Amino acid sequence: MAGKKQKTSISINSIGGCSLSLSLDKSNINRGANTPRRKFQVVVCFTMNYKRYRHRIDIWETEQDFSSVCSVTAGKNSLMAKKKEWEAILEGYRARLAKVAEKQQLSIPLIRTILSGVDVGGESGKSFIGIWEEVIEKKRKEGFAGTAENYGWALNSFRKILGDVEGFSVNKDVIGKWSDGMKNGVIHNGKLVGKIADATRGMYLRTCRVVWNECVKQGFLAEVEYPFSNKDNSLISIPKGKRRQKSYLTVEEMTELYKVFVEKRYPKEWGPFYIEKAHQSLGLFLVQYLCNGFNLADAARLEYNATYWQEGGRAFEFQRKKTAARSNDNSVVIVPIIPPLKRILEDIAAKPTKGGFVFPFIFHGETDEEIRRKLTSLENSNVKDRVQRICKEVLQWDKVVTGTWARHSFATNLKLAGVEEEYIAESMGHSHGNDVTAGYQDMYPLEIRFRKNSHLLNLEDTEGSKKTNLDKLSKEEMKALLEKLLG
Repeated sequence: MAGKKQKTSISINSIGGCSLSLSLDKSNINRGANTPRRKFQVVVCFTMNYKRYRHRIDIWETEQDFSSVCSVTAGKNSLMAKKKEWEAILEGYRARLAKVAEKQQLSIPLIRTILSGVDVGGESGKSFIGIWEEVIEKKRKEGFAGTAENYGWALNSFRKILGDVEGFSVNKDVIGKWSDGMKNGVIHNGKLVGKIADATRGMYLRTCRVVWNECVKQGFLAEVEYPFSNKDNSLISIPKGKRRQKSYLTVEEMTELYKVFVEKRYPKEWGPFYIEKAHQSLGLFLVQYLCNGFNLADAARLEYNATYWQEGGRAFEFQRKKTAARSNDNSVVIVPIIPPLKRILEDIAAKPTKGGFVFPFIFHGETDEEIRRKLTSLENSNVKDRVQRICKEVLQWDKVVTGTWARHSFATNLKLAGVEEEYIAESMGHSHGNDVTAGYQDMYPLEIRFRKNSHLLNLEDTEGSKKTNLDKLSKEEMKALLEKLLG
């Protein structure tokens, strides 16, 4: 062993034409150490095409100690554990480069950008902000124009407060500075700018988290540096939106709105044109509620598809627009067309045709997704304004009802009726694992869905309703009913 030459580095398999090794940086000396035992910083060396980049890591060793670890071969040697630890560090860097190499050619400038966060003269062509812009464009191409717009607003806020951050020089401190700027504002040219509400700040930080995860996925950021946590006080906490327990209408209130719709109980002074539009908007609001709390983007795309015809016009099936891109094919929503929903459809829906839209008046035949988004937003605004006016002037309610109340009301009213949360979650299109979602759908055949959704309105005493709860009749009442039926 004494005659063996001591090794001065540790190497592993190359990736994408780049070799990786661990060595000492002789130029970076720990000056506080005694001269005989001076320590040097350990570096990861990346070499390709005769170019080299040395990335310093937080390990300091003397030449002798470093060489001893690099040279160890026997498994029983006490230094083997440290050698395995260093090899694992190299493997970690190799794994990051492997992610990047899947999508583009490795180069020393690109590797330096990945590891140091500094974009060297723009040679790497990648940056945190660049990835953010890629995510925005991807959302736009997938048809999520509204999401892309929100991501753009978040990026504008990021740039307004922090400026153009180069490369991947983004960490917990940088994002923390941005979060503080959104919360308290920053002074630019003597003016306070950048201050926004906590709900919007939370939305923007969630957007940043999406971008961060994409950077990790592509290998530009390390997973160990993750800056977000609502449990660890040392990391960035994302504020949650305000709780909305009171942003819903009870079963009795929804039933009252349904009666207004059926009876067309609108003030004559509104005029026939506005009454027609108010009737349509109230119907859409009730449809949102009775169709498992879906939103108008879902309503606009709702079709008389194969499920509708196979079930004899008794059910709709669709996939939520909001989650379609990330949900599996089994994650669909089944809506039982209970009698009151059918009654509303008879008034405001298009005549059933195979593959036709149920509410074609929302898109007006437009196929461009950007225009569709704007038309849906306009319809949302109209529904909100008209339903609020009905609540105020017809029912004398002091409630600021919006489209989201339909979704909250569906979930809250079924929960208060004792319906299990599994059914509520599955009916609202909440994502589950592939097998779990399919299992829920098997658990709830259509007849069970009819029974559970019947809790959404209280129509037992409504005039014109033919429904009678036979289970509650006494023997005398049952006898009287039979005599009446038999004449």
